[in-house]
Amino acid sequence: MARWKQALVVASVSAAGVAVLSLLGDLLAPKPSWQPRPYALPPLTDSIAVADAVEETEPARQYDVHREETTVDVVGGELSATVFSPDAPGRFPAVAFVHGAGAGHGESHFWLGEQFARAGIVAVAYDKRDDYSYFWNRDFDQLAEDAIAVVNMMRARSDVDPERAGLWGLSEGGRVVPLAASRSDDVGFVITVGGAVNGPLRNTAWSVHEGLAADDAPEGARSLAVHVLGGGYLFTLHLDPPPGVWSRVHQPALVIYGNDDYLVPPAESSRVIVDDLRAGGNTEYAVRFFADADHGLRQDGGPAPGYVHTMTDWITRLPDTSAAAETVAGALPVQRYASTVVPKAPWYGGVYALAATVVLTVVGAAAIPAVMRRRIRAASAPGWSMTDRSARWATRAAVGAFATLWAYIGVLIGLGYTRNGATVVYQLGWGLVRAASLAAVVLAAVMLIRAVRGGSGLGRAHRVVLASRSGVVVLLLLNLAYWGIFAPQW
Repeated sequence: MARWKQALVVASVSAAGVAVLSLLGDLLAPKPSWQPRPYALPPLTDSIAVADAVEETEPARQYDVHREETTVDVVGGELSATVFSPDAPGRFPAVAFVHGAGAGHGESHFWLGEQFARAGIVAVAYDKRDDYSYFWNRDFDQLAEDAIAVVNMMRARSDVDPERAGLWGLSEGGRVVPLAASRSDDVGFVITVGGAVNGPLRNTAWSVHEGLAADDAPEGARSLAVHVLGGGYLFTLHLDPPPGVWSRVHQPALVIYGNDDYLVPPAESSRVIVDDLRAGGNTEYAVRFFADADHGLRQDGGPAPGYVHTMTDWITRLPDTSAAAETVAGALPVQRYASTVVPKAPWYGGVYALAATVVLTVVGAAAIPAVMRRRIRAASAPGWSMTDRSARWATRAAVGAFATLWAYIGVLIGLGYTRNGATVVYQLGWGLVRAASLAAVVLAAVMLIRAVRGGSGLGRAHRVVLASRSGVVVLLLLNLAYWGIFAPQW
C-alpha cells in the first residue's frame, strides 16, 4: 500500500478514535457535571453603611502578662493548654483559640495570646486532641464539644468575667466556633478569622478554580482540576458543616476576613454568615475586612495593621460593642466565581481506581511481556517484529500521556491553590497533555492496523503479549478520556 494511503488510514482511524474517546469521556464523567457560576450575591452594602477603613492604632494600655500551664478535661481524655492572663487583679474577659485545619498545637497561638493578655484579656491556647486527622477523623461535633469544655474552664477562673468568655476561630475553626455557640449559652461571644462556611472540598475547588481563572488557565484545565478534586470523597474533604448554624448563634459576633484570602471566599462567606445571623434575629454582629491581608490576616509578613486592636478593643468593650455603630468596615472583597458543590466521582474516578490503573499498567506493560519473552524467542512468527514494535510504541505513548497528565494535574492544583502559577505555564502544559494524548491515539491506531494485518500467523505467546499491551493502551486512553482530555473545549 502506498505511504499516502497508509497515512490516510491511520489518520482516519485516529480521528474516529478521538471522536469515540470524546464521547466516552462525556458518558463516563460524573453526573451532574460541575460548572463554574459567576458570583452574584449582593454585597454587604445592601441596607447597611460601610466604613472606609478599620482602626489602625494599637491599644494604649498594656498589662504585664502571666503565663501558666494547665489541662482541660474533655470526653475521652484531656487537652494541654496554656493560659495568658493580665498580671493584675480583677475579672477580665476571656477567649480561647480554636485551631484551623490540620494538627493543632497551642504554640501556634502563643503570640496572639500574649497580645490579648497585654490588652486585658485572658487568652487560652490549647492543643487539638491527638486523634484528630485532617483526612480520616475530622469530627466537627467533637471539636465543638472540646471548645465548650475550654469555655467552661475559663468561666470557672477567678480572674475571668464568666459573661464575657468566648471563642476565637481561624479557618476551619470558623465552622467549629459557631457550632459550639449554637449549642451552649455559656459561650459569651464569637470571633472568626478567615472563617470557612463551606466544606473543605468545596472551598478547595473554589480556591483552585479561582486561582487558575485569575491566571487565564484554559477552561478545560480548570474543569480538570475540579474534576480531580471530586476523587477526594475517599477522605473527609467532602464533609460539610450542618447548614444554617449561624442562624442559631445569638451571641455577639465579630467576623473578620482578609481581602486577599484565597483559601475561602471572603465575599461569599461573609454574606452567608450575615444572612444567617439576621435570619436568626441576631443584630449584635460586626464584619471587618482588611485590604491586602491573607487568610491568616497577615500583610507583608506581619499581622495586618489594626487587626489585633480591632479584636481586643471589641472584646474589652463588650457588651457595649455588641451592636457596633459601623456594622461593616473595610473595603469590600471582590470575587469572580461562586463556590459550587463538587460532584462525587464514580468508583472508577476515585483514588482506589487510580491505584488499580497504575498496578494494571505495570503488569500489562512490563510483567506479562517479560514472562512471555522466552516463549516468544522459541516460537517466531512472520511479521511479529513489526507488530510488537508498534505495540511497544503505543504502550509507551499511552504511559507517557498518562504520566504527563498527572504531572500537569499536580502543577494545576498546586500552583492554582497557592497562586504561584502563570498563564504560559498552564497553556503550554495543557497543550503538552493534549498533544501527548493525541500521539498515543495515533500510535494506538498504528498498532491496531498492524495487528489486524499480521495477527493471523501469531502464536499463543505472541497474542498474550499483544493483548497485554493493547489492554494497557485501552485502559490508559479511557482514563485520559474520563478526565476530559479529548473534550472539544480548550
